[in-house]
Amino acid sequence: MTFFSDLAKTLNYAGRNGLRETMVAASERLRSRAGAHYVYRAPSDADLDLQRTAYRARREAGEELPLISFLVPVYEPNLHYLEAMLRSCLDNTYQNFEIVVADASPEDAGEKLAESFSTDKISWHRLPKNLGISGNTNAAAEFARGDYVALLDYDDLITQDALFEITSVISEFSPEIIYTDEDKCDEKAEKFFEPNHKPGFNVDYFFANNYICHLLVMKRELFLALKLRSTYDGAQDYDLMLRAPWSEIRHVPKVLYHWRTHQGSTAGNPGSKDYAYEAGLLALKEHFRSCRIDADVIHSRHRGFYDVTYQPDIFTARKEVGVVGGKLVDRNHRIVGGMMDEAGRVAFAGMHEMESGPMHRADTMQDVAAVDVRCMQIRDELRPVYQAVFNASYETHIMKAGEDELRIMSLEFCRQARNMGYLIVWDPRMSRRME
Repeated sequence: MTFFSDLAKTLNYAGRNGLRETMVAASERLRSRAGAHYVYRAPSDADLDLQRTAYRARREAGEELPLISFLVPVYEPNLHYLEAMLRSCLDNTYQNFEIVVADASPEDAGEKLAESFSTDKISWHRLPKNLGISGNTNAAAEFARGDYVALLDYDDLITQDALFEITSVISEFSPEIIYTDEDKCDEKAEKFFEPNHKPGFNVDYFFANNYICHLLVMKRELFLALKLRSTYDGAQDYDLMLRAPWSEIRHVPKVLYHWRTHQGSTAGNPGSKDYAYEAGLLALKEHFRSCRIDADVIHSRHRGFYDVTYQPDIFTARKEVGVVGGKLVDRNHRIVGGMMDEAGRVAFAGMHEMESGPMHRADTMQDVAAVDVRCMQIRDELRPVYQAVFNASYETHIMKAGEDELRIMSLEFCRQARNMGYLIVWDPRMSRRME
């Protein structure tokens, strides 16, 4: 399957982006695979035993433990995948959960399989008709009793420590929303690959791509207030998150979800669900419309990613954005500057300017700690700060300092802008050639 899946992806990419970009992307993918050493490391038996012991101690002490409700919509499921998903939940070290299945299938094979587990943790509900993924998930939520709901596809898997890690965050912070890292697995769930080690909540990267994806956990009351909308089936979770409050989101930086790849899945063949990317595009456009933000949204060259252009410019459209920066490229088309972390380390240094990097982050707008003054735009309110830091007006752009000094001043300017509450946005469509 891998060869034909890769071939389909390559042909689709070439049709959208042309031969030159396809050759660069193919070369990058080959190098990435040659150097790929990802191994999913499951928690050790000793670690799992410690988690079980901790769970029992909390329960015996009378601690109020959050109940998690997995919402699982099914329609004519593959029984092998369904059984594996149920086992992955039931094997968790944290046991205060329920699996709420909304089954719109005409046959009862899935329900009979669930009954064979002989557990009261599986709550199976037959629906009179198929309402689609959003409608079926909403139906499951109506049956749920949990403090939080977790959105789970029946053909995927969670890790044994997933709920322990998630509820640890809930106990400490009680956030509205939690999301975790994930990877992909083959049809037999024997090989794990393409880990998605996600950033903390990053609004501009989120506008470009629903990187939150799996595993998404949300307070049940919030989910019931928002619900999924069938108009956006295929990207219903993206639309949900675009409407959700973003002030209380927590990220668990650990792979707790395995996204199974098979011929019909988006994970296995992104081209198989183009409708999902169209739905995501519509959801993002609707978000900007509802927020009265004038923005043009189109598909980027990467499936499932979007390019946003604000009108008349980003500073007018979004008052929270203070600085926008791009990438510095040398004569060999290699990135030498642009996005930086708080220590001044340049992201994607040495990468070809047309390469996209892990999760396409080298080719996607996102919020960052700092950008380089040599490829920077600022809003007018920050001009006095600019003058003070660089000892030059923004209009003149006269930079007589050396590269290291410019980088230090760029970091300081961006730090002050962040402290004033502004976002620093990196836009890879902006670039400057360094001779």
